[in-house]
Amino acid sequence: MNKGTKLCALAVMACLLCLFGTSGFAELPKGSIAVLTKGPSVQHSAAVASILTRELLAKGHKVVDPKRLEAIRRSKAAALALEGNADAIIKLSKQYGFSTMITAQLQAGKPVLNEFQLYTGTSSLAIMVMSSGGQMIYADTVMGKQVGYTPDEAAQKSIEAAAKLAVQKMLQ
Repeated sequence: MNKGTKLCALAVMACLLCLFGTSGFAELPKGSIAVLTKGPSVQHSAAVASILTRELLAKGHKVVDPKRLEAIRRSKAAALALEGNADAIIKLSKQYGFSTMITAQLQAGKPVLNEFQLYTGTSSLAIMVMSSGGQMIYADTVMGKQVGYTPDEAAQKSIEAAAKLAVQKMLQ
């Protein structure tokens, strides 16, 4: 191979790496972010929302204040937004003034006693990020698996692990 061919091949490889070597996540739009969660209990949903909010704030993003977020949660459109209904998200964003909505749906299995007499908890978390215009920006499902001395501890730790992994993947 001559120098020109090598240089051309290297440039093509660099372009492919830029296209396919990234996480595939489009940057979050500027403005505030509303975080809605749904799970098997209020406590578990609150834990997921807290982790997502904390990590978003740590990365410099604006998050909808708690009072406004509570009003969003009480609205009928919030249930539809959690299901990914773009019209509901557009309506909520116009009414409450956020630019992005992150919805998180949590499933937590019943912790099982393992051979070490500890409990293993497994959880899955489906994350969707949609713009105020109803456009899907990001979607993923992650799993969390953790061990605890009690079923409640194992479940809580697995939920926290899933939430931390979800936000880490979403923001990379």
